[in-house]
Amino acid sequence: MRSEIAIGLALALGGCAASGGMPPPPAPLVHDQEQPVLALFEHVLTGYFAGAGASGPTTCARLSPGPLTAEQERALVARFVRLAPAGRCVSGAQGMVDAITGGVAHVVQVYEFACQGPGLCSGWVQAPGAPATRYAMRFEGGAWRFDSDRRIVAE
Repeated sequence: MRSEIAIGLALALGGCAASGGMPPPPAPLVHDQEQPVLALFEHVLTGYFAGAGASGPTTCARLSPGPLTAEQERALVARFVRLAPAGRCVSGAQGMVDAITGGVAHVVQVYEFACQGPGLCSGWVQAPGAPATRYAMRFEGGAWRFDSDRRIVAE
């Protein structure tokens, strides 16, 4: 009798834990018209992490010339569990390194980001192993849409 009660209780509690164990994923940033730079980061980081493999290096997101706000950085880190805060990626003798582990670090940088009007923005992205890419963005149908143009930037 006790074992039947224990099994019944375990099943009941297990069912409760399974339905509420994990919070729902955050809403896609691409649907937030007020945060176009986050939508661009989300677009680029999704592709970057898909190609980086399961054990890629520490990766940080940077906005230039000004940094991401703490709130923006939290939103990105909440969406991408493999993304580290920008302060973790520092310049070392051999390039970017993780300030905590000393291992290799990569930076995905958005720069010269500007909006030309409501729902119309553009910016450049530099990601490891890829040429600089200019993105033109427009907000339509409830989401940001992206057009990319890869260019070799003369030094």
